[in-house]
Amino acid sequence: MKIYRNAAQIKKKETLGRRFSLAGLAILFVGLLASFVPTWLPPDQPLQAGFTGFLQLYWSWISFAALATGFMLASIGSYYINRFARRRWPGSRFYERPDEVLERNMKGFDDKYNYFAMSLPVGYAVAGPNGVTVLAVRSDKGRVIVNGDKWREPFSFGRIFTIFAREGVGNPAQDLEEQKQKIRQLLGQGQEGAGVDPLLASVPVDGAAVFLNQEIQLELNNPTVPALRADQLKDHVRARAKEVRLSNATVRALNERLVSQATYQEMVAEA
Repeated sequence: MKIYRNAAQIKKKETLGRRFSLAGLAILFVGLLASFVPTWLPPDQPLQAGFTGFLQLYWSWISFAALATGFMLASIGSYYINRFARRRWPGSRFYERPDEVLERNMKGFDDKYNYFAMSLPVGYAVAGPNGVTVLAVRSDKGRVIVNGDKWREPFSFGRIFTIFAREGVGNPAQDLEEQKQKIRQLLGQGQEGAGVDPLLASVPVDGAAVFLNQEIQLELNNPTVPALRADQLKDHVRARAKEVRLSNATVRALNERLVSQATYQEMVAEA
């Protein structure tokens, strides 16, 4: 399998997440200090001049504004860190980013397969004899119930304490449909005229929701898109390749088109 990774983009978003998190903590600290103003400057004291007087008048507004702003920035930081930073995953001895978890669970594919990590207009995609499979990746743990195209997480008190660190399940079916449309545009599907490769016109583009945390509990009832744990992804892609049965010429044309459109700093070939 060949891996095309936009390492600069991943690093940039990880750094952005850490900066947002630090900014959020700093603002929360400012709000904490503002809440002590009535203790340092009792209300029965005369109003001071300058900045001190401003604090005496508006300490409560500063404290509440800092609380809201700090939590918002910390939440944005958690969003990026969850998606782009390395961490130790439950049930695993590895310290990996989400893109590396996917990579590890697809080891063993031959060089007909290409794995794109943040290097195409979609986040993650696998191309080869399976056509193209785009991935909606989630990393939270807990229960996820899928009924058709409806995705939900049942309420639990534990979620209250991690509300700002969770990314949430969202709507993977909708995310995948948007990603599939972007890939179809790259392949020229639905277009006419010069430059459209007839070999790519009928290449299937499908998707799957992939949950990286092994502690996820999936309850599936006729989901409209596949919902998989990371360790199920490899078998899913192989099954798709058996269903699709693309010719070698089509697989070559597909990979050449996607690689030509990819932005990447790392290309790794693995056996």
